[in-house]
Amino acid sequence: MTNRAIFVAATKQHVGKTTVSLAVTSGLLKRFSKSGVGFIKPVGQQHVPVKTSQSAETIRVDKDVCLVKEHFKLDHLDYEYMSPVIIPRGYTKDYIDGKIEHDMQVQRIQNAYEHLSVNTDIMLCEGTGHVAVGSVVNLNNAQVAAMLNADMVLVANGGLGSAFDELELNRMHCQAHGVRIAGVVINKVLPEKYDQTKHYMTKGWQTV
Repeated sequence: MTNRAIFVAATKQHVGKTTVSLAVTSGLLKRFSKSGVGFIKPVGQQHVPVKTSQSAETIRVDKDVCLVKEHFKLDHLDYEYMSPVIIPRGYTKDYIDGKIEHDMQVQRIQNAYEHLSVNTDIMLCEGTGHVAVGSVVNLNNAQVAAMLNADMVLVANGGLGSAFDELELNRMHCQAHGVRIAGVVINKVLPEKYDQTKHYMTKGWQTV
């Protein structure tokens, strides 16, 4: 089983986390063989029906899993293991009411990860929203990244003050769970502000 994993999460919704995941996957496929790259979205929300590779059974997976698998033709990965926990409407209430066990969720994620990573060189894990999303069911992005021993890549919108504040909030949450920040992607930066943003974000990040 690979011991190398990258977990992509965002500082908030709609900052381009899935786009960054696509870019990272593309880069990994240039560096490793296709069969050496694994992908998983441990906790998902918006789901679509698909058929598994082995049993042809119809299951529901997160829509981003479908996008990545089909776009890159990752035929060596089975949908059955790529989206182990889905949180549909009513799931949170069932969890709080004790109808869903935390250990069951953890087991599903660990089993899926172990199955996908057994023959891979590196695993890319895509999170859901900002780092604390999923806390209500004890499966936030930082907790899952720690469980999988994955380094975190954070995606934030362009800007200085607001972007830095959002990054710091998410960084502190990762730190609380012992997750290493491997990198930061500042997305949606205006071309004319690229150099300025790069200079000040790099300088500011070095002070924390």
